[in-house]
Amino acid sequence: MGAMNKTPSPKEKAIYQAVLTLFEEGADLNSLTVAEITGKAGIGKGTAYEYFSDKEEMIAKALFYNARQICLRIYERLKKEKSLYDKMNLILIKMEGQVTETSCIIKMVHVMSDNSIVSRRLQAMEKESEKEMPAVEMLRRLLLDELGEEVLSPEKLSYLTMCILSRVLCYGMLLRDEKYMPEDSREKMRDMICRGICREVEEIS
Repeated sequence: MGAMNKTPSPKEKAIYQAVLTLFEEGADLNSLTVAEITGKAGIGKGTAYEYFSDKEEMIAKALFYNARQICLRIYERLKKEKSLYDKMNLILIKMEGQVTETSCIIKMVHVMSDNSIVSRRLQAMEKESEKEMPAVEMLRRLLLDELGEEVLSPEKLSYLTMCILSRVLCYGMLLRDEKYMPEDSREKMRDMICRGICREVEEIS
């Protein structure tokens, strides 16, 4: 298997955390420098180049690794929920409490859709790891757990995954709007999103 399937070293993890922290502090990932990343990670530039070829690889691997870890943690928690509604509601609630981590996933999806060097690196990593984008992989597993392969054809699974992902990501962007910050507003929005997803899944499946 490829490099993204190997357990990262402590220094690689330090780089991944540094990118996430810089992002949390408002840094523009496209203008980050190697010195900024390694400085935040507490390691030398020379050491960093023992693990990464350039800045773009650092950022791409950091986004991929952090997004995967976030999605794995959420997926493990989803197993304890009984209904699809409850699972989707939990995802949205997690997004509210972990805005920085949510932003990491949104940023990764955004980067994947542009034509930057980081985007090309992420696409290469996706192929190398033989796995899909972490958020897509998590939602596919959720749907298969809920309905089973005998119900969901590949086309239905892909369609529902994209439908759910688009709604979840849109909610993540709405969280940045102050008018949706009050709890009662967020609760109403979560309910509408969850019910909409459940209707869509029931209709398609």
